[in-house]
Amino acid sequence: MFNRLTKASVMAQDLLFATLDPTMRAIDLPSGVRLILSDTVGFISDLPTQLVAAFRATLEEVLEADVIIHVRDIAHEDTDAQRVDVIKVLGELGLKDDDTRPVIEALNKVDLLDEDDCLDAQALARLTQTGRIGTLAEPVRVAISAQTGEGVDRLLDLVEEALTAEHERVTIRLPSPFGAARAWLHGRAEMIDETQSGDDLIMTVRLSKKTEGQFFKQFPEASAATAEELSERRA
Repeated sequence: MFNRLTKASVMAQDLLFATLDPTMRAIDLPSGVRLILSDTVGFISDLPTQLVAAFRATLEEVLEADVIIHVRDIAHEDTDAQRVDVIKVLGELGLKDDDTRPVIEALNKVDLLDEDDCLDAQALARLTQTGRIGTLAEPVRVAISAQTGEGVDRLLDLVEEALTAEHERVTIRLPSPFGAARAWLHGRAEMIDETQSGDDLIMTVRLSKKTEGQFFKQFPEASAATAEELSERRA
C-alpha cells in the first residue's frame, strides 16, 4: 500500500520484520496539499517483550501522526484477531479509545476475496463513511486493493478530509525576505490568497493549529495580519 500511494519501491514482502524502521515519503493530495507518509514496523501478535522494547521507538512514530491509517489484510482468515492485536499495541503505546486523533482502516486485499466477501467489505466500509472523522474506537473504513488500485482515490479523499477537518483560515504577514517562509507554507498549507504589501507579503492560508504553531516557531519574524490590514485588502 505504501508503494502504491508513494509510487516508490520499498520492500513489501510478507515476511517477519520486512519493515523494521519507519520509511517516509512525501505525497501530494488531490488538492495539492503535501504530506509525509510514514510506514512503520508491522504489528505482530505475542511479540516477545525484548523485541517490543527494541521496536518501541519505531512504533511510537504512530503517536506523532496527524492521521493514522491502519492497513488491514481483510483477506486473512485471522483479520479480526489481527485488528485486536493492533489496537492492543496502540493502547500500550498510549493511544487509548478516547483519543480523538483521526483513524482510517484501509481494508486491503479485497481483490483476493470472493464476490460475496468483497461486497461485504465494501458495505462495511460504506456504513462508516457518514461524513464524520473516524477515531480509534470508531474508525472510518475504506475497501481497497494495493494490487489493483481499487479504492485508493477514496482513501486519499478520506485522509484529506481528516487532515483539513479542523483547519482554520489564517492571514499572515511575511516580512522581506520571505522566500523560505512562503515556500514552507506552500508545502504545508492550503493556499487561498497572497498579496504584496510594500516589501512584505501577506498570505491567506488554511492550516491546522498544530501547523500554525510550527510555522510561527520556525519563522518568528512573521506575524498574524491585523484587522486594519485585512480591511485595507478588502477595500
